Amino acid sequence: MADEKAAAAPAPAEAAPAAGGNQKLLMGVMALNLVVMIAVVVVLFLGQKKKQETPSLDQIAQGAAQGAAQGGHGAAPAEGALVADSRFFSLGDVLTNLSGPASSNYVKININFEVSKDADEEDLKKRKPQMRDRIISILNAKKPAELSSADGQNALKEEIRAVVNSTLTKGKVEGVYFSSFVIN
Repeated sequence: MADEKAAAAPAPAEAAPAAGGNQKLLMGVMALNLVVMIAVVVVLFLGQKKKQETPSLDQIAQGAAQGAAQGGHGAAPAEGALVADSRFFSLGDVLTNLSGPASSNYVKININFEVSKDADEEDLKKRKPQMRDRIISILNAKKPAELSSADGQNALKEEIRAVVNSTLTKGKVEGVYFSSFVIN
């Protein structure tokens, strides 16, 4: 019995170094976690800064129009300046089901129009529900396979342009642009 007590006594002494090892491991994991968190913050901060420096599509178009108006020379106009040759009008997101046997697929598109300078902004706003309805009708007739390729998306842009031009009373749509295009 004394031998059993003697054998049991060294066990707690051996457990003490193991607890110290776990503490070192825990400190190492915490230090690694801190390094990873700092790296994530740095990447997010630099990503935001880069995103702010990247010009938008409208700013690029304005700069190109300004340069063309000045014979190809000159800096981009101040932010918020109007482009003389064309303007952009956003229809916003269009979300609808696609055609198909189960009709479980849908498409979400953010649509923007480049309109001629004689297009009336009030007319565009007034006819927005008609434009959305006609575009939804076009999309409802499409199958996902038709919209998956670049050629299919370009054909869709031409269809949308023709339908919207038939809706407008003043001006015309010169270009259709998709800011986002998601098929599910």
